[in-house]
Amino acid sequence: MRRVTWLGVVLAVLVWGAGAWAAPAGTAGVVTLRVLGRAAAVGDEAARRDAAVADARRRAVARVVVSMVDPATLRKRLGELEAKVLARADQFVRSYTLEASYSGEKEALALVEVAVDRAALDRALAGAGLRLPALRRAPVLVLVSEEAAPGRPPVYWWSGSPGAPAAPPPVAEVLKSLGVRLIQPAVLAGRIPPEARQPVLNEKQALELGRLAGAGLVILGRVRTYPLVTPEGEEPPPVAQLMALDVAQGKAVALVEAVGPAFHLTPGPAAGPAVREAVQQAVRELLEQVARNAPEVAAGGGEVSLTLTGVRSLADLMRFEKVLASLTGLVGDLRRDSAGAGWARLRLKLNGSTGQLADRLLVQDFGDFLVNVVEVRPDALKLMLIPK
Repeated sequence: MRRVTWLGVVLAVLVWGAGAWAAPAGTAGVVTLRVLGRAAAVGDEAARRDAAVADARRRAVARVVVSMVDPATLRKRLGELEAKVLARADQFVRSYTLEASYSGEKEALALVEVAVDRAALDRALAGAGLRLPALRRAPVLVLVSEEAAPGRPPVYWWSGSPGAPAAPPPVAEVLKSLGVRLIQPAVLAGRIPPEARQPVLNEKQALELGRLAGAGLVILGRVRTYPLVTPEGEEPPPVAQLMALDVAQGKAVALVEAVGPAFHLTPGPAAGPAVREAVQQAVRELLEQVARNAPEVAAGGGEVSLTLTGVRSLADLMRFEKVLASLTGLVGDLRRDSAGAGWARLRLKLNGSTGQLADRLLVQDFGDFLVNVVEVRPDALKLMLIPK
């Protein structure tokens, strides 16, 4: 028993001491990490070891998935994630190396270094509607009105009424959790025509406002955030009717209508949160549709421009440059082009696409700040540094 205990301690130190993520070894779009796999003590020693190695490979893919998918989507759609992605986890394993193994009386352990093809996993998650595009979009203009109480008129910021938020609170909460940069109403102050001052706009009106605001995506529609009593056998009116418009393409790329919970008696304390969750799930489903319909960023290479905003100090900039330079399989010939108060512009040689670089940056550890991807183009990348 003493040998088993000390082996577990040693393996734990190896795993956590090395860090959850290791720098990819020269291949763009690949994440390398060490994982401890486990298996029941069934069969001979070779069979136990193979089962523990297979468990480690699956755990490695699952760990990368967790870093890529919105937490609320994970909680809601674990079954789909299992059936559509994790059931074929070995397809996303580029290579693996067994570093240590042990077979005890009750279980077998294997410490495995696994290289996961994050680019292929990204495509599979997007195809399954599980990968949200929030961090790859240009700023979003929200034109969603809210019915917040029975008998009261809808609330919407483009009406001109003071104090209305840029998005209904449940909608804004979801978008913020996904890293979406919302366009604030002040951008369009004095530029909204009288015919657009109504709770629900048509596509043409929404696209015109989106272009004026410099938006990449417009979300329009209505939500109801309070519970309604409806007769038995009848459905309540929708809690959300939402549409997403791609401004560059000038067309709708997603559409969601959510009915939400029905209440046939006086709603209790849990009714309000249930309606709010239905609204938020509708927003997630809308963005999942956008993910499935979004065009791929073209693979590229050569010299690209990287613009940083939110730079608080020279130390922040140097830390970012150090992490960026460590991505040796993807980034080469990095140099600082220019810098000013709160911003910097870098030039670099890229052995891949800007989309791949954005993906890699999202899983790096920058210490006391995070990186938000604002815009991805074939020849340029815009990032914002956000304090933790």
